[in-house]
Amino acid sequence: MPVVSLLKSLLFRLGATLLVLGVLAGCGGERAAPPPPAVVETTDSPGVAPELFDAYIWVDTFRPGAPVMRFGESLHVGADVAPPAGALTPSRARGGAALSRGHVPDAVSTSDVVDYLRVAASHKLSPLSITGLGTYPATRVTVLRLVEGPYTRDTRTRFALLAQDAVGIINAALPFGRQIRFSPHLESQDVTDKTISQIKLHFLPKTHDLYPEGANPAALGMASVSYYVKDEDAPALEITKEGAGYSEVFIDPEAIAPFTDAEATHVLVHELLHAMGFTSHTDPARHDSTLNPTYFPGTQPRALIHPVDRAGLLAAYSRFAPGAKPGEISAETLGPWSETSFHLRGDLDIGAGMLSFGVAFANGLPQPWATGPAPQRALRANPALSGSVTWRGALVGVTTSGQGILGDASLTLDTGDFLGRLDLSAMRFESGAVWEDGDLSYAIRADGSGNTFRRADTEWRRVEVGWRLSGNDLGSVTGAFLGPGHEGMAGTLERHDLSAAFGGRR
Repeated sequence: MPVVSLLKSLLFRLGATLLVLGVLAGCGGERAAPPPPAVVETTDSPGVAPELFDAYIWVDTFRPGAPVMRFGESLHVGADVAPPAGALTPSRARGGAALSRGHVPDAVSTSDVVDYLRVAASHKLSPLSITGLGTYPATRVTVLRLVEGPYTRDTRTRFALLAQDAVGIINAALPFGRQIRFSPHLESQDVTDKTISQIKLHFLPKTHDLYPEGANPAALGMASVSYYVKDEDAPALEITKEGAGYSEVFIDPEAIAPFTDAEATHVLVHELLHAMGFTSHTDPARHDSTLNPTYFPGTQPRALIHPVDRAGLLAAYSRFAPGAKPGEISAETLGPWSETSFHLRGDLDIGAGMLSFGVAFANGLPQPWATGPAPQRALRANPALSGSVTWRGALVGVTTSGQGILGDASLTLDTGDFLGRLDLSAMRFESGAVWEDGDLSYAIRADGSGNTFRRADTEWRRVEVGWRLSGNDLGSVTGAFLGPGHEGMAGTLERHDLSAAFGGRR
């Protein structure tokens, strides 16, 4: 059985708490406790409101952006939360797109969320009994760092890119300010480096010296999470409000070598959920969950995460503090929880099919998405595209308070260097009032060898005394060119105050 060890040397440095290292019973084998983590503090002066600094400017990290997934003959950007066709009420037309809105009973039930979180707060880590949600606290930004190795020479290798996809999938279920950041720098294999609020991701075969001893030969991967606990001598250890300290994930690349990208990403999502504090496996008889203990390749949901896992992430990281005990998790302490989502949607005929984009809003979380027919070739290989090309259409968005936003969207791309500009304009609340100053603009860079685009400029700049906002608009942009001949484009925008989706045609 796995063991749990105490890191006693942190008792005085971190106050009257200890870090407990938990090894997952279903994902690996026994492991000894590593040395204490170093507490790293930045001396940079943000020069902006702390919540904006944490949400946007966290030093030397980036947001991987929304996931881009292939669903059959379609490309999909963002969370897989599009409502069924015809489920909404047509409202108006904008930028050539037919807009619709309405409510759909598609959210996870209160009882399922409560049950899921009670399991998460009951850690099955022999020989010790540990209780309490082991999530990361809101006072620190969680950063994933990829560890260098034979399968991760840089952040553009297959497994590094799949890791970014997995982080994007998890982030789509989290409030903007709680999303995981990704470090662009590879970490050394120094086993003594344990940084608070860090998730270290290793791609190593089980035969490697650094892979934890005693690992289950059949395991695809394993994860360990450290916790702050109140009293090491108590019969049952209780996680404090400081929650998780740091995590490590080990994936055996040889074990997942035959897997498709989607199958391998699903394994990564499973282990990263553990690393985010959900150490217990779920019961397949009670939930269709990414945290079920067994996995058969090809059986993963097309979104690579189940609805109950998304809802559990949202509730754990927005409704409960770290350390919440199973008995403290109930429908009453969860607070108002809607089992119905509000949707705004746009559908646009691009002449070679339909593209759709929209936002689902439930329980305080707006989730943008966009989808359409996949191109037949890469952007660079399309002879019909030359010089400057423009796509125009519409935008729909939802604020964090659930208010609908409508606007226009335009993307212009230089097919020589695949740099361009995304302009979102005439943005108004559905009531007609102007949203903020009414427009947003972002430099974008397209992947010429593929069919995606992302933001190219930054929200911050380095100055002598720290970091300052650059003056560029805030937000994370991810999109794709759609249609057999790139007749359309669509994507998502995420900010601290707005989540939106947009689409346009050439």
